[in-house]
Parts: sequence; C-alpha cells; structure tokens
Amino acid sequence: MDDIFPAEALIGAERRLGAAVLDRDMDALDRMLHPQFVSVRPDGRSFDRSAEIEELSTGRLVVSELVPEETIATVNGRAGITRRTLSASGHWRGHAFSARVLCTRTWVQVPDGWLLLLSRVGPAPDEPVLDPKCGVRLTARC
Repeated sequence: MDDIFPAEALIGAERRLGAAVLDRDMDALDRMLHPQFVSVRPDGRSFDRSAEIEELSTGRLVVSELVPEETIATVNGRAGITRRTLSASGHWRGHAFSARVLCTRTWVQVPDGWLLLLSRVGPAPDEPVLDPKCGVRLTARC
C-alpha cells in the first residue's frame, strides 16, 4: 500500500475506475470490483458484479466522456466513501445519454489498494450538500 494520505489513495482509485470505464478495460474493472459489488443506476435498477462487467464488455453501456467537477473522499479504517460530481455522456442499450450526475461509492481497503463495493449514480444536485469538513475535497478535473 502506498505511504500516502488514505483519502488521496482513494481518490486515485476513483480516477483509475473512471479511466477503466472510459477505456472499457475489463481487466482493470475485474481487479477493482469487489466480489459482492452492486451498482445502482439512476433508474433504481441494480446490477451485480458480473452484470456490470457484461454491460460494459458487450458495449450495451458505453461511456464516452466523464468530466469531473468535484470529488470528496472520506476514509474511516478500511472503509472509504467517494462522492463525485461529473458530467457523463455515452449510450446505454442504443439510447444516447448526457447528464450531470452524482456518483456515491463505497470502497473497501485491501492490501493491494481499494475495491469498489457499491456504486450509486443519480442526478447531481444544483448545490453541494456536504460540508467541506466531510472529507478531502478536490475540484475541477480531479
């Protein structure tokens, strides 16, 4: 494990996740997703680890752009939470999408880094709802 502030390492994991999704790098996603991973989509549907990887690997979900606005990371022991506001575009099952979204993720620390346990994506609020004291905050292209 890197000898850096834990929240910075978690933000690094968040960045690597975004890169893996954009690049459709299934090997990286396979290494980053916890065996009990769950993804909750904006419409409320849930996908387990294998279904999430299948959506991306088959091209049913293609994310072509992710533009981060703000990332907040909080670490407590071996658990971490990221809250990331970004603009995303692409297509899902033949339907184009473009939206400003809020991604809230729960991570678990393991000896080699961080594994993503839960990802919830939904509409972003117009204004921040967390106090800056809630974690390490990076803005603009983090």
